[in-house]
Amino acid sequence: MTLYFLPDYPSRDFLANGFNVDYERNIPTLYSFLALLFSSLLLGAIAHAKNLDSCRYKHHWTILSFIFLYLSLDEVSQWHEKLANPMRSLVNTTGFLYFNWVVPMGFLVAIFLLSYSKFLFHLPVATKKLFVAATALYIGGAIGMEMLAGYIVYTTGPERNLSYVIVTTLEEFLEMLGIVVFIHALISYIKTYLGGVSWNIYIPGKNTEVT
Repeated sequence: MTLYFLPDYPSRDFLANGFNVDYERNIPTLYSFLALLFSSLLLGAIAHAKNLDSCRYKHHWTILSFIFLYLSLDEVSQWHEKLANPMRSLVNTTGFLYFNWVVPMGFLVAIFLLSYSKFLFHLPVATKKLFVAATALYIGGAIGMEMLAGYIVYTTGPERNLSYVIVTTLEEFLEMLGIVVFIHALISYIKTYLGGVSWNIYIPGKNTEVT
């Protein structure tokens, strides 16, 4: 927004690029990467506890951990955008599907939601509500706002206008908020139903332990 509403000042472009949520390899990207990676670690800790208890849903937690690990790596590598060219050769997408990677991703999300429905219903009510809220926020941003951004680009051209900037900013905000809600859900679940969790870090060759 600083490029649209504020006068020029030293390092304006540098700061704008460094905090532009639509750009890669900057502060928002690093934050999202760390938040998703932290979610993966929390899910891994829960999966380990569930495996010790021989819980019937232990594999669901493990798969979730790997999914969030992939999402964290995708945040810095943008693998999903590499689907654009193959999809363009298969389907001539326009309008809301202008960013055509949302087609295979939407299909995968639908499969995921169906396959995890029983897992969701077995969760405690408080955790279930937070999971649903986090999922709605994240998918609403990642796919819903991306479709709207694609429609803006399709109708107005590739030049980044104010409408596009607002939509992409809202997209990233919803994704970040969804992850924050999800992390809160995981920490609350660990604290309430698993009695907490701790990590011990040992440094080889030294009498050092960090908990």
